[in-house]
Amino acid sequence: MADASSFDFGLIKTFNHISPEGVEEPAFEMEAEHFLNPELLGGALDMGGATVQATSRTLPASFVGTTLGKLLLTQAYLYAMYESVADLGADNLLFQVELHDDHAHLGFRIKELRPTAVPAESAKEWLSEYFSAYVQSFLGPAVEAVADAASIKPAAIWQQYGGMLEYMREYLGTVPLPELIKARFELGFDVLTGLAPDIFGVRRNPFVYKPRYCDNPYETGGDKLLMQSSCCLYDQRQNGEKCYTCPMLTPEQRDERRKQIVAELAAG
Repeated sequence: MADASSFDFGLIKTFNHISPEGVEEPAFEMEAEHFLNPELLGGALDMGGATVQATSRTLPASFVGTTLGKLLLTQAYLYAMYESVADLGADNLLFQVELHDDHAHLGFRIKELRPTAVPAESAKEWLSEYFSAYVQSFLGPAVEAVADAASIKPAAIWQQYGGMLEYMREYLGTVPLPELIKARFELGFDVLTGLAPDIFGVRRNPFVYKPRYCDNPYETGGDKLLMQSSCCLYDQRQNGEKCYTCPMLTPEQRDERRKQIVAELAAG
């Protein structure tokens, strides 16, 4: 196991906004334990929604829900890189919102970095039990609370997790890593996609996603773009529209969006 002082949260902080140092000047901060407090959680959703001109709590609930999912992806990353997991329990996390002009970054500050070594001889079984307990003790109740506060079904949040995992897998495929670390990443992803659906309260493990792709309008002859596993609800804002990679778009709608993007790029 690597010493906690050697943990590098650079990538995790950039993409997941999770780190021991957190953000310097959060516009909002809340103990993660308060996700189960309807009044405090509602205030967090309302504040987050105001930063993106949301028309209801639906969009901020989606953002908060996916931020919660990144906690498990962070654990998979730490296991692959350091053969350890960190204490990401609710009592060791601060939920933070950082404002950036017309958008916000949502994430967590880890109060104290307390790693636990994953036994090499039984890593898959150990991680499966550890992740399952985490979903049942914190992640699941938090997602349900967020969904309830926005009057949406938890599935609207859970269904986005498969795309998040695939985005991470694809990105890591572009990074030069030792084969042993690559193997640990795959083991961690296998564990996530193999968790029993009932611990999430759904019929299908939300991390399971058969990737779908669409044409890339940003790069002539470039790689196709990975489509999201579910709608992120970004259209639930003033003058909002669905993302180009949203699976809810019809082929005709996506082609119109592609033409629009190409025209905008050509116009500079």
